[in-house]
Amino acid sequence: MTGNLRASAVRLSLAVLLLAGVSACGGAEEYTVPSKACDRDVSKDELGALLPSGAELRDKPWVSDNSFSCEIYVDGLMQFAFTEHSGQRKFDVSAYAKSGRLGGFDQLRASDVSDNAVVSHTRSVVMAPCPKAGRNYILDLELPNTDGDHSNDIERFVRSYLPTGLAAMGC
Repeated sequence: MTGNLRASAVRLSLAVLLLAGVSACGGAEEYTVPSKACDRDVSKDELGALLPSGAELRDKPWVSDNSFSCEIYVDGLMQFAFTEHSGQRKFDVSAYAKSGRLGGFDQLRASDVSDNAVVSHTRSVVMAPCPKAGRNYILDLELPNTDGDHSNDIERFVRSYLPTGLAAMGC
């Protein structure tokens, strides 16, 4: 009787180990980085570099006459957001950012994406001419729930996205 009990315990232990191994290999499903964000073309590689891993990705657009916003959520938490404006008067983005009139920046520096642009660890604001729609175009991008320095990845995304944003805003 003791031999049967011991053999049953060994089989049960093996079954549990096998199931645990299968479960560990299965893992959670990862979302696929899209080539569009809020129906705007984006570089999958550049966007993917700015997003954390997760199981679910969704985007939420918001549109008004001269503005467009896109928020991207990973597993229910907003991780990436950008807002575009057209028809803006020209101002010195760096001076406004340093004064606090554009909100908070962490380790602000000038960006070479445009001659009127700044970038920080988690945010960028770019102003570019918008002659067709009149005045100027502004792209304000933020990674609201992240730590660390993402400024180089942000600049790569902005560089790749800027022609799409300008065209979409009628510039």
